[in-house]
Amino acid sequence: MSERNNDADRRVAEIIDQRVGSGESDLVVGWQQMLAGLLEKMAPFLSAGRLVTFRKLLPEEKTFFEDLHRDVVVPGHVTALFISPSVRHQMMGGLPTNEMDRAIPIQQRSPDAGILLACRAMDYQTIVNVLFAHPPHTPAVDVYDQGRLIAGYSYNTIPDCRKEIGIILGRHLSAQST
Repeated sequence: MSERNNDADRRVAEIIDQRVGSGESDLVVGWQQMLAGLLEKMAPFLSAGRLVTFRKLLPEEKTFFEDLHRDVVVPGHVTALFISPSVRHQMMGGLPTNEMDRAIPIQQRSPDAGILLACRAMDYQTIVNVLFAHPPHTPAVDVYDQGRLIAGYSYNTIPDCRKEIGIILGRHLSAQST
């Protein structure tokens, strides 16, 4: 392993060690169940070792996904799904995007560039949830395990966050059960 990867692994381990354990809570249990339900519904479209998304994306969402797909290495036993803001709004019953809205930069239409959900293939006990937040909000990664928030990471920029996702997936979604 390269020195750069070792440094990144040490940084991730330090963040985990510094994190205060939250314990199990009804709120986290409910949130993880909602994420697991979404991943279960999408399971027929997910493929181990690949990051997938939906067919219809806005042009800037497609560009974001292509960059994400290029930068994030998904371990072979992990499934990962990118949900763009426009797809998320449709799923939640939001208003469809019209041509006028497309002229407004995505940062003004949505507080984020989307989310990434990942878990071991067909195993929803541990879920990684990435939020690609635009300023003034913070891009972040939360890791849920059996109704507990076990790790949280925050980043200054979306590219900083994107660079560490593969490391986080490997660390928290190892082939062995936690």
